Amino acid sequence: MPHRLIGNWTLVSYDAVAPDGTRSLPFGRALGRLSYDEHGNMAGQVMRPDRGPVTLGDGSAQQVRAAYIGYIAYFGTYQVNEARDTVIHHVLGALNPAWVGGNQVRRMRFNGDLLELQADVHKGTQIITHVLTWRKLP
Repeated sequence: MPHRLIGNWTLVSYDAVAPDGTRSLPFGRALGRLSYDEHGNMAGQVMRPDRGPVTLGDGSAQQVRAAYIGYIAYFGTYQVNEARDTVIHHVLGALNPAWVGGNQVRRMRFNGDLLELQADVHKGTQIITHVLTWRKLP
């Protein structure tokens, strides 16, 4: 299965699913790229396309915060656990410093040329499942 991951992927959709089944688009019509190589390296980026510009030199704290929370980026190495249908991203560098040195575990499922990665995110007392669907680039 690890060989199926190798390559570059483009984001098709990014949904958040609440425990009651309600779906939302946390990054709107998100854009993203994900890459895995044969040496065990990975990098991923997802962005909200409607982020406002940050004025260089004198951007307000609100502009910077909005830009920051509308972008996910990290890189590192990866490991596939076939028995659990998961891929573990070992984070070496990230936009969010709290992720550096940690692991991002994703449940994975292949459907034709699509890859679905899922992660559970704690929001208050709820667990929201983030579902990112990727299509392999030629």
